[in-house]
Amino acid sequence: MNGIVRLLSGSEPVSTPLSLREEFRFRRFGLQHDEPRDFMRSQWQSKPKSVGFLVYRWLLGGFFGTGLVSYFIKYFQGGHWLIYLTNWGFLMCGITSVTGAVLVTLYHYKPDDWVPPSGLIKFYWASYWTNLIITGVVSLTYWLTVYPADRRPGNPTRVSDLYNIWTHALPPIFYTVDHLVVAQPSRLLHFVYPLGFSLIYTGFTLVFYVLGGVDLNGRRYIYSFLNYAKPKSAILTITRISFLIVALSSYFYGLYRVRSYVARKLGFAGNSE
Repeated sequence: MNGIVRLLSGSEPVSTPLSLREEFRFRRFGLQHDEPRDFMRSQWQSKPKSVGFLVYRWLLGGFFGTGLVSYFIKYFQGGHWLIYLTNWGFLMCGITSVTGAVLVTLYHYKPDDWVPPSGLIKFYWASYWTNLIITGVVSLTYWLTVYPADRRPGNPTRVSDLYNIWTHALPPIFYTVDHLVVAQPSRLLHFVYPLGFSLIYTGFTLVFYVLGGVDLNGRRYIYSFLNYAKPKSAILTITRISFLIVALSSYFYGLYRVRSYVARKLGFAGNSE
C-alpha cells in the first residue's frame, strides 16, 4: 500500500543498503552509485523534489558558509588560521554544506530526467563523508585534550565563545542530524577518505615542524600531542586518531543502516541498488 501511495504521489524509492558481504568488496572503496539523485533528496520526503529539503539545505549552507567567511576574516591572524585542524575541518563544513545546497538547487529546477555530473557527485560524497567524520575527530580531540588550556586568558589563539562553540561543538551535532535526514548511502570502506584527509594534515604539520614554523605562542609544534621533538608520542597520537577515524566511520555507517531500516518500515525506501 505504501508503494502505491508513493507511486501515485510521484515519489521515488531511494536505494537500500548493500549486504555486509557486498560492502567489503574492493570496488566499495570507490564512489560509484547507481542513483545519483539520492544525494539531492531527503530520506523522508514523499515526492521526488521537496521545497522543504531545498530550504533546509540552504539554511545549513548559509549557517556554515557565513560562519566560515566571518571566522576566516576575524581570525586569519597573519595566516596562522591555516595551521589548525579545527580550521581545516570548519573549511570542510563550509564547502560541504554549500555544495550540497547548490546540488539540491540544480536538481530542484532542472528537468526531472536531469542527472548531475558524476565527478561532482563523487566530490560531494567524498567531501561529505570526510566532513562528517572529521567534525567528530576535531570535537573529541579539542574537548578532551586542548580545552581548557585553549581558554586561558592571554592565549593568542583563543577565539570568542561564539566561534569556539561554532567550530568545536555545533558541527558534529548538526552533521549527525543531517546524516539522519539525507537519502545518500554510506560505505564501510569510505573511512579511507577522512583517513587520507588526516594524513594530509599530518604531513603538513611535519613539514611545518621541519621548516621551522612557529605558532602564535612561538612554539615549533601546532599541538602539544603532535610534537615531533617527541616522535614516539607523535606516532602514538597519529595511531590513536587513525583508529578513532575508523571507529567513527563504522559508527556513522551503523546510523545509516538504522536510518534506512526505519525509513523502510515507514514506507520511505524501496529498491535495492
